[in-house]
Amino acid sequence: MKPASLACVLLVATACARAEPGVPFAPDASTTPMPDAFVPPAYVDSTQLCKLLSNRNSSDPTANDVQHSANVLGADLGIPVVANNRLYLMFGDTIGFTGIWPLGESHPDSVGYGLDSASAIAAQPSLLCNRLGIITVPPAQSIGPTMDAAIRADFAGVAMLAPMGHELAEFIRNPSGPPGSTSFLHLPGDFEVPSGAFSVGGSIYVFYTTVVSPTNIDMQGSYIAKWVQPSTTGPFAYQILHQVDQRFDANGPLHGRFINIAAEVMGEYVYLFGTGEYRRSSIHLARKKLTSLDTPGGFEELGEVVATPGYGELSVRYFPSIKRWMLLAEELSPSSNRIVAHFAERPEGPWSGPVVVHDMTDASFRTDYCCASEDNCIGQQFFNCNRTGFYGTYLLPSIIETADRFTVTYTMSSFSPYNVALFQAEFTK
Repeated sequence: MKPASLACVLLVATACARAEPGVPFAPDASTTPMPDAFVPPAYVDSTQLCKLLSNRNSSDPTANDVQHSANVLGADLGIPVVANNRLYLMFGDTIGFTGIWPLGESHPDSVGYGLDSASAIAAQPSLLCNRLGIITVPPAQSIGPTMDAAIRADFAGVAMLAPMGHELAEFIRNPSGPPGSTSFLHLPGDFEVPSGAFSVGGSIYVFYTTVVSPTNIDMQGSYIAKWVQPSTTGPFAYQILHQVDQRFDANGPLHGRFINIAAEVMGEYVYLFGTGEYRRSSIHLARKKLTSLDTPGGFEELGEVVATPGYGELSVRYFPSIKRWMLLAEELSPSSNRIVAHFAERPEGPWSGPVVVHDMTDASFRTDYCCASEDNCIGQQFFNCNRTGFYGTYLLPSIIETADRFTVTYTMSSFSPYNVALFQAEFTK
């Protein structure tokens, strides 16, 4: 039986849970949204540029053909970061197409990259629709080519190196591999995924989540790792630097508010926008000097910037040409599931109220993007809406401008089928 035919059933226990809305929460009546500092840009329209990893179903390639170029059946997230004029996409739990990382295992993460320069992709983001590569290990070290002559190499799972004086088990609690396996303790597994990334001096810094255990995949810790010399060849490893925060107990360095972290560099600081309890949190801000990135501590908490609860993963960018910060994320409540944008002139805010970009209850959105089944997503159809909603919207670092409007480009994930798409949204200035 082809792996794709089991995807919907078994992904519920892995990537599905990260995408599920979860149990409705009771908002704290004492919290109220921050007041608007200015009239935010108005949302105009959005469009899907393409599906990046698979087409009609997980086994059906797009022009990128990751199934045969990198032995990838599916992945999610796709956090963009630029280093040395190369755009990388940090994917989450990645399932193998043939012979590797099958359904039912804990899955490592993978990294994609643009075959064109980052500056070329900034001008024409659709280049990623047919010119996206996945970092692989050499064919001689790959299993896929021995099982299917059409597969050229296996994707390289993201590996970690422990900081001096520490063990990997402090950071990786659900390593990749079959249940109970100890063969891949250096590969973060299901739900131990990248949540944000930025680059400084040609190196990439990545924030990662830590879960409780293989049987409790609640994300309760975070750490920062460094990819010293990013490249497009594998295998490769990140050097874990130090813990950022945790909510396993009451002693989190940042009070358990920075588990999923979006990061953006400005001036001498990196600004961290964080959430704590997954998809039940407000958004908090902290910053750290770039000169002390590699050493523990040194975070300066700046307070709550979006008080409404219901956030998990998120993305934040500063766009210099329009002099605005933009936050894009899924906002979940007991009655709605939507993608919203917030805007501010400064990272500390005040931030605008939510500008709705996508709404899962919108009839026109569902008509455009809901599949009849996960095995038959025709054209731009992207979600089996009976089983999944959108999540993981991550902004690319550049915008496209006209005289009175600007367009942002972002990734968006689905777990049924398990895929990442590239979207654009237009706003007034």
